[in-house]
Order: sequence, then C-alpha cells, then structure tokens
Amino acid sequence: MNQSTRKEIPKARWYYLLPVFFLVNFFGFMDRHVISFALPGGMICDLGLTATIAGLASGIFAAGALFLQVTAGQLAAKGKVKSFVTFSIIAWSICSLLTGFVQNAWQLLAVRFFLGVFEGALSPAVVTLITFWFPDKNGERAKATSIFFTAVSVAGICTGPLSGTIIEYTNWRFLFIILGILGMLTAILWMIFVAERPDTAKWLSKEERNYIVTSLNEEREFVKQKSGVDNVSDKLPPRMLLRNKYIWILCIIGFSVNFGQFGFSMWMPVMIQNLGIDNMAVIGWIAVLPSIVILLGLWVWTFISTKVKDRRLTTGIPILLLGFFLVLGTFLSGNLILGITMMCLTSFFMLGHMPSYYTLPSLLFIQEQDGPARGVIGTAMGLGAFIGPYVVGNLMSVAGSTTAGMYFLGGVLTVGFLASLLLPKNIGAIE
Repeated sequence: MNQSTRKEIPKARWYYLLPVFFLVNFFGFMDRHVISFALPGGMICDLGLTATIAGLASGIFAAGALFLQVTAGQLAAKGKVKSFVTFSIIAWSICSLLTGFVQNAWQLLAVRFFLGVFEGALSPAVVTLITFWFPDKNGERAKATSIFFTAVSVAGICTGPLSGTIIEYTNWRFLFIILGILGMLTAILWMIFVAERPDTAKWLSKEERNYIVTSLNEEREFVKQKSGVDNVSDKLPPRMLLRNKYIWILCIIGFSVNFGQFGFSMWMPVMIQNLGIDNMAVIGWIAVLPSIVILLGLWVWTFISTKVKDRRLTTGIPILLLGFFLVLGTFLSGNLILGITMMCLTSFFMLGHMPSYYTLPSLLFIQEQDGPARGVIGTAMGLGAFIGPYVVGNLMSVAGSTTAGMYFLGGVLTVGFLASLLLPKNIGAIE
C-alpha cells in the first residue's frame, strides 16, 4: 500500500479508542506510583515503615496484578472484556482512595495488593484490543502501543510536581484520595467510547472497517504460514502455551525489564532526596526531567522500531543500555548535577523496548492464542515489578545505599537482553 493510499484511510479508531486508553493508563500509573513520593513525603514516618517494608509496599501491587493478567487477556481475545475492565477501574480507584486512610503497614500492604489485583487487568486487555484494531503493517500497531504507553511517561512528568506540591502543602493522604476520585471518572469514559471489535463500533466507517479486517486477515494468515515460528493450535487450552519456547523467552524478557524498571523508578525520589534535596515539591519537579526523557526515548525507539526490522535488537538493545546506565550511574552520582544527568540517561532507555516487544505475541502466536499469551507474559512482568522494588529495598537496608541494588538490577536486565537474542531473526508481519 503506497503512502497516498494510506493517507485516505479514515482514522476514527485513533480518535475514539486511543484517548480513552491513554487516560485510563495515565491515572492507573499515577495511582500505583505516587507512593514513591508519599514514602519520603511522610508515609514512612507516619506508618513507621522500614526500608524493606517500604519496598514491599511499593512492589506488592505487582504481586496482586498476577491474578487477573491471563483472565483479562483471554476475555479480550474473545471480545468480552469491556465490562470486566470497567469494574476493574472502579475497584482500583476505590483501593487508591482507601490508601489515604491506612493507619499501619499491614493495611497499606493490603490496599496496595488489591490495587494490583484490579490494575492487572488493564495492560493485557488493552494491548490485546489493539491487535484487533491496528494492523502491524505500516507500523500502526507499534505506534498505537506507544501512544498507550506514552501515558506512563506523561503521568511520570505530572506525578512528581503534583505529588510533591500536594504533599508539601497538605499531606500524602490527601494525594491518594484525589487520585481515587479522578480514577472513577475514567470508568465512565471507558464504558461510553470503547468498542471491543470493529464490527461493534457504530462510529466506524465501512471503509475503515474493511481496511482493518482485510489487513488483519492477511497478517494472521502470514503468521500461520511463517516458517521458523512454533504456533500453538487454537484447539488447545491456554496452558499448552507453556510448551512453546517463545512464551518462555518473552516471559524472561518481561520479568527482567519490569524488575529493572520498577526497581529504579520506585526508588528514584529517594535517590533524589539522597542527593541533598529535602523539599518534596522540589523533588517532584526534579523528577520531571527523567520523565520527559522517558517520553523522548519511547518515541525515538518507536521510530527506530519502524525502520529496523530486526525486532530482537530493537527489543534487546534498550534493555541492555538501561542496565548499563543504571550501573554506570552509581559511579557518577557524586553530586546533584551528575546524579540527575545519569538518571536522565537511564530514563532514555526505560520504555525503549516497548514498541517492538508488545508487537511480538501477535507475530509469534496465532490469533486465538494471542490474548492468553499476553496474560501469561503480563504475569511474568508483574512478578518482576513486585520483586524489583523489594530487592532494592532489602539491599538498601543491608548496604545503606542504593548502589548494590543498581548493580543487581543491571545484572537482571542483562539477562533480559540475552533472552531477546533467542528470538527468531525473521519476526515481522507483511509490509
């Protein structure tokens, strides 16, 4: 399809679906990550938390997220996930609101766990829905996926200043209450605008619907016939995915990258505080810089992924460089300027793997197995997101600094890079 023809294709799906996906992910990210500012902003002191318990509280939501990953992926693959996600949004917003009322560590751990249980449904549901709306050709799926995850970067940019300012002038409890209320409003947008399939969307033109259906049918047939890829029969139960070597590779990559991402991002405000900054509002504004670089890096790597066809490299190289700069930063963080500079360099690679990584399941598995595969992968990623902050918190307690934690994160990310090299060289749908 030439450039002039592509421009004539209507783009209603880009305007109806992606803004809602973006907003839900935006507030979902803030709900789970404001704790990284609440901890040094009074929560540790008020609740009497140790560094180990604080790390556990940061990451335990990811343990909860393990429970609904596969279910959400399966429901999305069957076109039955809309009401399920609506309920999940309302439930996690209530958990966020309740965080503002906790009185001890055990209550905090409980609400954070259930926050994760309900938030765990979002990512596998949305990334599976994207495969039914945005073909891989012309880089559409990579771009749509990047827009969805751009919400993470934009939320990161907003989370620091908003959290720091609210905490500085009120308290950390009020922060969670506000986010809980705002989160509930996104459930209304989800119910009104999201359609699970092109044939159920009243706002979609016939021309655009035909383009989507035709392109996806061609892509799915191509994936089935692609040599060198072990597809799983659609008649087999989801557990049979575990016999496919590629599901294990993708799980190792997802576990490793989330281990590194969350181990770093959850403790970044504390790292800034350790550079000599005590004012929470100032810490929040400083945290904007790495968040802006995360957004820049995401879209630079989105561009690269549409030009470089070897998705092993566009998945693995950002992961390797993320680990490299995490370790390098421990040597060059002797003062505020160097410390922030290294955080920014690290952040450039934080989401770089995503444009390629999230397109891989639809190119490695047949349609019926795509959703369950994303759920299994999401479970591995949730496990990494849980263990990462906890391990860093433990190492901080033992070593008295974040240095040992960053070394460990760098090693885990290297494993993720090596796993990416085991993917087939010829991954890619038809152009």
